[in-house]
Amino acid sequence: MTKYLNYVWIILLAIYIISPIDANPLFFDDLIAAAVMFYFLYKNAKHKQQQQQYSDYHRQSYTGHGSQQHSTAGSQGPLTLDKAYRILGINAESSLDEIHRAYKEKMTKSHPDKVSHLREEIQERAKELTLELNEAYELVKRYKKA
Repeated sequence: MTKYLNYVWIILLAIYIISPIDANPLFFDDLIAAAVMFYFLYKNAKHKQQQQQYSDYHRQSYTGHGSQQHSTAGSQGPLTLDKAYRILGINAESSLDEIHRAYKEKMTKSHPDKVSHLREEIQERAKELTLELNEAYELVKRYKKA
């Protein structure tokens, strides 16, 4: 809703700046209106950038298997070995080095410290994903060593 309200303000301010009717015969009111309009434009651009970062981060949390999303271990029962492989984005024949590399790669993309400047819901998702990755990595590592 605020996005549309910002657009309404931008349009109204643009009309005011362009129109010959002014509150002040000098150009100071137009400068103030232009500054407020640029503030709203900046605010919209910042919002779009935040949305893009959110969608980029959300896209990184996918395992790479089409539109299938990995879920948290607690939401659909205990973590199985198959789920752990999907979370890490590896297959059952992967070596310990490949497993470790995949874990590190996913961890660097989704670590909560990397997204601390983004919105709170993204930070929460990063924490969940980090816990998932740790649990999946430990399970696969235990299975491979056994």
